[in-house]
Amino acid sequence: MPDTNSIYDCVIIGGGPAGLTCAIFLGRYRLRVLLCDNGKPRNYASRAIHGFIGQHNIPPAELRRRGREEAEAAGVEICDCTVERIERSGDQFCLTTTSGSLRARRVVLAYGVRDLVPGVPNITDFYPGSVYHCPDCDGYEVTGLRVGVIGHATRAAGMALKLLQWTNELTIFVHGEERHFTKEETSKLLAEGIAVKDEKIIALTGEGDRVKHAVLETGERVPVDALFFSIGTVRSCTLAEELGCRVLDPQPCIEVDQYKETSVEGVYAIGDLAPGSQLAVTSAADGAIAAIAINKSLLPPSRRV
Repeated sequence: MPDTNSIYDCVIIGGGPAGLTCAIFLGRYRLRVLLCDNGKPRNYASRAIHGFIGQHNIPPAELRRRGREEAEAAGVEICDCTVERIERSGDQFCLTTTSGSLRARRVVLAYGVRDLVPGVPNITDFYPGSVYHCPDCDGYEVTGLRVGVIGHATRAAGMALKLLQWTNELTIFVHGEERHFTKEETSKLLAEGIAVKDEKIIALTGEGDRVKHAVLETGERVPVDALFFSIGTVRSCTLAEELGCRVLDPQPCIEVDQYKETSVEGVYAIGDLAPGSQLAVTSAADGAIAAIAINKSLLPPSRRV
């Protein structure tokens, strides 16, 4: 349970790579830190994290477990709760959580975003074995395979073109939506031989969590070994907006400076909430950058140069 009678130097909302890295650094600065984590990470369905040096193929839950152990060893308090409200009170912040109310001098928003999942029947049956949403994370895993991309606009076209780095067997499934590709995007897709199917997908077939076919409403069975989707993302909650932080709609991101501070002094946003690549390794880097800035901001003037 959080301490409701004293003031934390910093409260971090979100326990993914960004939040945990920030917490570990702040704990090592010997600050009083509380990390609030509701246990609903974006990558819950992922089999493994890729591109994180020294941690190749580590399951997300294992990285989170190790991170929590390191944070607690550095003196960080961890509370499995949801932050429901944040209000500024002078130079402090009052937070209402499902485990009680508390106060903090700084707040870090690390609660991330949620992927919009396409309305394709039984698509979740093939998580995490052969359905993905991030080519930067998982493109290498589909090298040489038959890959489908579900989407109907620029995001889908860009994803399909990026996936050419790993495979030439690509199909975009518009899934009954109107195509919203520009003339230039359409030309590029045609030039690269990327097929576009307009019909709805009425079923996916496969074995275990390995997809084998996308069945269209016409009865056509399109062979696929993996699927990526590109519908969009949304912020996981509205705490940033309620605090008055400037957001970057229609992106799901929050406006931050080079130190990850938002437009609200004393409030920082890191990980998938900050503009840039949405990778575990870059999220962790965000956490370190924010922690260094937060520690400096909390130093008395007599100790700053």
